[in-house]
Amino acid sequence: MNPLARAAVPRPAAQLPDPGHLWIRYRPRAWPGPPRPWTDLAAAGLGGVGRPSRGPLPELAEPLDDVVVLPPVRAEQSGERAELAARLAAAGTPVLVQTLPGEAEVPAGAVAVYDLLEPLLSGDLDRLAALPRGAVAVWPLIAGLTDEARLWRLGCERLAAAGASVLQALALDLGAGDRRQLASRVGGRGYDQLFHAPAPAERDLARVAHQHGLRPFLDRPLAGPPLGPAANRRLGGVLGLVAELWLRVGRPVGRGQAYYRAMRWLDRSPYDLPVLAREGNLGVLTWLDADSRRLVEEVLATGGSRLLAELLAEYVGGEAP
Repeated sequence: MNPLARAAVPRPAAQLPDPGHLWIRYRPRAWPGPPRPWTDLAAAGLGGVGRPSRGPLPELAEPLDDVVVLPPVRAEQSGERAELAARLAAAGTPVLVQTLPGEAEVPAGAVAVYDLLEPLLSGDLDRLAALPRGAVAVWPLIAGLTDEARLWRLGCERLAAAGASVLQALALDLGAGDRRQLASRVGGRGYDQLFHAPAPAERDLARVAHQHGLRPFLDRPLAGPPLGPAANRRLGGVLGLVAELWLRVGRPVGRGQAYYRAMRWLDRSPYDLPVLAREGNLGVLTWLDADSRRLVEEVLATGGSRLLAELLAEYVGGEAP
């Protein structure tokens, strides 16, 4: 694509990345998805139910310096999406390719995220056992349809047997139209809960997944060359996960938001934090509060965080449903 044509390509929609939404910063503004239902990972919503669309895949302005998601496509467009994913990844963009168990492998350099919505709605849990070793799966939580503890255990057993590494729970925010379409698709199963029950708790499923050796969050995918060093984004990923877990286990909101605020600043910082730390100059960053600075220094010195380990153990600990 020539520079003038590239300049005319609209940038994708952007949002603040967080671990609860798989670190997604960018998503296409329009997407010709398949007619089957699929999970809108960026918005924790529903795509594809009653709203199939056709047309070419959109061009995406490049390069993108943070995680972009490529949603599902019709079978005949899988090759086109693979080419788009490969091009983005080659430019250094971290790419999530949303796929179904049993679908074609994603290009090298991209991260496959397996959307379990369709097999969960159909009750075909054996498809979960077909995931490749090390797979990342998302379990969309819908009251009355995918929130039964027995279903969680059966699904986690199959994912663990397949060697999956991550099962991320995602409670969906559904509109009335989405609920009606789902009720029609499943024959009215779970109708009362679907329309009247509160959203299922992601933590409950995370506890079950942990008991089966599955991690509850995807590690932050990082940009590669030539977009620059990934050290700051890696540190930001630790701060972001600490912030998310801090808030989920019910610790003081102000402190959790401070960790998130430090992550946002770090993501935008032009400075190389590992270099500043080696030179003893982290103090010049006035936006880096004392607690966040200590966390950054610990991660740089040891490669890990005791606070993160403590919060994760608290989040997945306790009695599972």
